[in-house]
Amino acid sequence: MAVAHIGIDDTDSNRYGMCTTYIGAVVDENLRTAGYRRVDLPRLVRLNPTCPFKTRGNGAVHLTFKIHDGHDLFRILEIVEGTVEELAEVRDESTNPGVVVVTDDDSTAVDELTPLYVKALRGIVEIDDALASLEETGGIASWFKNIRGVIGALAAIGAPDEDMVTYELLAYRSTTMHGRKRSVDVRSVQIADLETWPWTYDNYDWYDMEMLIAPHTPCPVLLGIRGMTERAVVEAYSRMIIHGVERTMLYRTNQGSGLHALHINNLSELKPYTTVIVDATVSSEPKLSSGGHVYAWIRDLNGDEVRVAAYEPTKHFRKIILALRPGDRVRVLGSYKPHPPQPPTLNLELVEILELAPKERSVAPKCPVCGSTMKSAGKSRGYRCKKCGYYDPNAKLINVKEPREVIKGLYVTPPRAHRHLTKPMEGFTFWGPRERY
Repeated sequence: MAVAHIGIDDTDSNRYGMCTTYIGAVVDENLRTAGYRRVDLPRLVRLNPTCPFKTRGNGAVHLTFKIHDGHDLFRILEIVEGTVEELAEVRDESTNPGVVVVTDDDSTAVDELTPLYVKALRGIVEIDDALASLEETGGIASWFKNIRGVIGALAAIGAPDEDMVTYELLAYRSTTMHGRKRSVDVRSVQIADLETWPWTYDNYDWYDMEMLIAPHTPCPVLLGIRGMTERAVVEAYSRMIIHGVERTMLYRTNQGSGLHALHINNLSELKPYTTVIVDATVSSEPKLSSGGHVYAWIRDLNGDEVRVAAYEPTKHFRKIILALRPGDRVRVLGSYKPHPPQPPTLNLELVEILELAPKERSVAPKCPVCGSTMKSAGKSRGYRCKKCGYYDPNAKLINVKEPREVIKGLYVTPPRAHRHLTKPMEGFTFWGPRERY
């Protein structure tokens, strides 16, 4: 018996709402109602967060169902197409839904799509490359408007199991609740977070006392709970007081993995719309702009420089960047994007301070007789002690070290500023080895 791998992408809209995960949930229900048996948990696959063509969170859905023959294949495609056509926000000019169905007996076809997934995770995929991959796998595709949604749909199918390291339980609100404030009890979210942490994450931002699980967009999502285990997200959900739920769906995801970041050795390797990790040295004093953003410059061993930024929504993370000084050795993770007319900028998600440059200031020397601070006797005329009268014509200012306002270590932006793929501090502390970033 073969497996039908179904990829869906680009169905939502910044303006009108909708959510690809919701359409995935409805497709899942429709296929099971039609008698098809699900093979595995649905998967939510996040792709390049800096992609200029994305609608909202750049997430695609991958569903797997058992099929017997080609008749089942086309019947499944018909059901998926019909659901997407009914629900996708095609009236938004930037929304271009795509559906792909690939059949497989031994995962060979899916493995062939993994390089496309990696490129879609860390870079930009051209449509011609996606169509070539589709042809190689023998899959069938359907799209509305332009073909761009097929790229994400194919990439979602190609995501390897080892990248799917977290879970998200999504609750969707009933249509009667659309346009109204989401009914989620904040106190219950706080309690659920405390009782399931660190195996759930980014439910609540305790720095700014802000609930994070409920979006503020017109989409169908009521809330989403992220965590490392299926049990943890289900447990957290059971403790939350919410109203107006139409349906729920549990997805396995690559969120919180940090896998969107590519290690580079030199700043000359930077490409627009990529997220990178690079070691460098701070080369300018950080400055706080009028908009609350913090900017600085870093330099690699070849002398190449790039501007880095900690934006206002990163809140206290900005204080870490402001405390840096020229000469500090850092490892940074950030997304590299054009900012015309300003220079291209590396938007920071993480900084690890590797070495701190000494901070010094010049002070007048102490009197060797009475210990008082001496005063300058004039330019190039040495120093005199006003207390006891001691005079040293050769005395000069001396440099003394001052404590730094920051220590070596790893610093991540607060939960409120995380991207879907950002590895949270829980990931470094509890989930596994730090090498994953």
